[in-house]
Amino acid sequence: MKKALSKGPDISKHNGNVNIKKVRDAGYKPIGIRAGYGKNNVDEKYVSNALACFNLAVQVLLYWFSYAYTAAMAVAEAEFCITQAKKYWSKCPIAFDFEYDSVNYARKRGVNVTKQLATDMAIAFLQKVKAAGYLPVIYTNKDYLNKYFDMNRIVKALGKVYVWYARYTSSLSAAEIDLADIWQYTSSESVPGISGKCDINIFYTDFEMVSVPAQREETCNINIQNFQKAANADGYRDEQGRKLAEDGKDGKNTRYVKQQICLQAKRFGLSYKVGSRGAVVKWWQTRCNEILGHDQNVDGKYGKDARKETIAVQDKLNLVKDGKVGYDSIQAAFYN
Repeated sequence: MKKALSKGPDISKHNGNVNIKKVRDAGYKPIGIRAGYGKNNVDEKYVSNALACFNLAVQVLLYWFSYAYTAAMAVAEAEFCITQAKKYWSKCPIAFDFEYDSVNYARKRGVNVTKQLATDMAIAFLQKVKAAGYLPVIYTNKDYLNKYFDMNRIVKALGKVYVWYARYTSSLSAAEIDLADIWQYTSSESVPGISGKCDINIFYTDFEMVSVPAQREETCNINIQNFQKAANADGYRDEQGRKLAEDGKDGKNTRYVKQQICLQAKRFGLSYKVGSRGAVVKWWQTRCNEILGHDQNVDGKYGKDARKETIAVQDKLNLVKDGKVGYDSIQAAFYN
């Protein structure tokens, strides 16, 4: 009998803003991330989710929701997914996600997806993934194993394919556990860092030993660069007492300075008055306006209005709503 090694959620744009650090710190891993769907539609939250996982060294399972109805389309989808994967990982599991919506999409375009066609598309997608150095994973369920996927053909073509098995039940049979490398057992569990209910998976295979982060050169992020300029103007310095390089990269020294900052208002009885002041406050007020679409006064004074806007941002980005701007809030403002 296989042993359950870990469990983790799978997420997409439908989960909104996910606090990956909170998910990780609650003990969940790996995290499944939808890279995209159909013809090169990158999931709207893929970059922020993937970048957070990359920076926090969180192991991932990537997947692409397929709208293919020919083998050539499935190959193209694999190429789209590989392009996104390469930005952060040179090796990791990538899943072919072909579901009932995929079948309905094909029918509306005059194509009846047979077991042979679905299997051909799975093989085409997964062979492309494997040739690029990634681990081929097929997302399936009991119904799809009967109607759409010929696993004997798929295994024969791939040599080895990992199975992500969806069945919302309290337990699996011995045969199902023997088949599954990943078991998606619910779509309605609560996880710290994720608003609302989400999918949860139990992992029977350790993908950590076969996942490799890419050698990634971070490009200039204007949000980070503006923060660095503001921190320098306010007199913040790194561990060696030096100004931050204003390069727009979230390196060791920038992370050190983030740890020194806590913007907050002063409390007087039941009201709040101006506490923190300066260029970093202005930077934060600007980012709040950009994230929320608001127009609070960017005056560098952190009082009751700035606190109110901060709580609104923290709520939107699934952060602790304490009205204080520290490491986690600044980090989230870099990438949202």
